[in-house]
Amino acid sequence: MTGSVRRHSDGWIADVTVDGVRRTRKARTKAEALAVKRELLEQLLARPSGPGNGITLKEARELSLRIRWKGLAYERTAEIYSQSALDYFGADTQLGEITAPMIQGWRQKLAAKGNRPDTINKKVSAVRAMMADAVLHGRLEAMPSLPRQLTKRNTKDRVFSDQEVVGLCAYFQAIEQPAAADLLVFLLETCCRWGEAEKLKGQDVSLKQGTVTFWSTKNGRPRSVPLTRRAIDAITPHLPPVPGHRVWPYSYCTYRRHFASGKEALGLADDEALTIHTTRHTCASKLASRGVSQGQLMAFGGWESLAAVQRYMHLQTGALAACVAALEA
Repeated sequence: MTGSVRRHSDGWIADVTVDGVRRTRKARTKAEALAVKRELLEQLLARPSGPGNGITLKEARELSLRIRWKGLAYERTAEIYSQSALDYFGADTQLGEITAPMIQGWRQKLAAKGNRPDTINKKVSAVRAMMADAVLHGRLEAMPSLPRQLTKRNTKDRVFSDQEVVGLCAYFQAIEQPAAADLLVFLLETCCRWGEAEKLKGQDVSLKQGTVTFWSTKNGRPRSVPLTRRAIDAITPHLPPVPGHRVWPYSYCTYRRHFASGKEALGLADDEALTIHTTRHTCASKLASRGVSQGQLMAFGGWESLAAVQRYMHLQTGALAACVAALEA
């Protein structure tokens, strides 16, 4: 799927190709041409593919990423969850062929990997969203029946041991990826999500005040939190000369590859519950065990509860000093 706009002698041209089918249309301005390009993409993506009116899982994911999740704080998470469906069912599987028993088999596989019920529900919800978008755009006749959501269980999350952190950091240093080791420490010390760290820019870090501000968060509300001494030491070498540039040099896929090789080196390759997101569980567990209040913990980690006070607390880092004291202990 490709699309572009280009200058023409009497205006602009929107040029779109989807699955070998090309459409072009003239426009007076560049802004109009961009709008026309989006319209042409919608039309071509909504056309019947082959006999009948089917849509593959891959096509449905591309559609939802473009019309439902594009530009949202949840976009990165949606990419990961929807990719999980492609990995299990296959990209070329017809969306309408996915049945409730197939979803149940997928859920069992996810549970065996250590996914919690809440995470499994979110991954299945990504498939449900793709189905709804496909129906809306005429690519699927009706919503298939899917199983009810799993009941959430208050089970203990997998956390890093001190030995595992030391081992992974040593491995990253050995493969000449010191930034990977420092990023692991930063994640463990700030309780932030991967997407928040990935989008962090130099201008978001104040070494003078000892704080970091996460502007691109899952709930859409920025928050500022104080940094521990370990977090400051970890991020300082990687602050870019240009404040508007990103701090960490990794995409999720690249870091996950290093993380997987580090697990293998430590004999943890089969521990599917140990993921990059485990850093967040580890930090939260450490804070909770040191007596940090629920409100402070939610503010520090950016959970959605206590949403009414989040917009004030993201700038009032002094009230979160207990979080740093607990982590420094």
